[in-house]
Amino acid sequence: MKISEMEYHHNQYMSLEGKVKAMLDKQEFPAIFSVCVESFPHIVPAIQYRKKREITPETPDWSACDVICQYAPPLFEHAVIESLFEFVKSTRMLAKQDNVFLQTIDIAFEAEKVARVLWTHIEKQPGISQELMCKTLGFNPQTTINIIDIWELLGIINRRDDNDDERIAFSSRLDDEVSGVCQNCGVLVNGCKELFYRSFLCQQCGIEGYYHIKYSNSQ
Repeated sequence: MKISEMEYHHNQYMSLEGKVKAMLDKQEFPAIFSVCVESFPHIVPAIQYRKKREITPETPDWSACDVICQYAPPLFEHAVIESLFEFVKSTRMLAKQDNVFLQTIDIAFEAEKVARVLWTHIEKQPGISQELMCKTLGFNPQTTINIIDIWELLGIINRRDDNDDERIAFSSRLDDEVSGVCQNCGVLVNGCKELFYRSFLCQQCGIEGYYHIKYSNSQ
């Protein structure tokens, strides 16, 4: 690959990296995941360019990997985690880095399983004790708390103090009506929450893709 081509990929990668960070700040889920995946083809040429130009660090921040591994499991974005796994596994430069990326992705797969079990328990037992749930299910306590923290951050669940414990219940359901924003044209659309967890055709711009849900603590 020519240096000019590497530079192009590096510039594209840095642009997408900035976009991922901005979308994370605005909690633009699940639309952020498609931008993460879009960055995949650019990361290796970007690293090669940085090596050629002696830019440090040689491996830039890879927010896409961090975002997917942290937020995709509690939002049940299995296909996104799978895409990351297949990309890293097939990319020698990334796969051989002490297996750090592959290990992180394995943890994300396990976290998704934990999230599904937690979801079922909270749905069946609204107001369930967080401490009791952690003890009963026997999962890694930090993994459990991280998932619940993200759900609370996105307004999916509410926590209520109960002496030295916390009670957990959903603050909304997937059939609740919420607002979603097309990531391409910015049109605001109302619909059931479940709709915005799938890619669909925008009636405004005609482009298929994800909308990001306008999360708030009131939902």
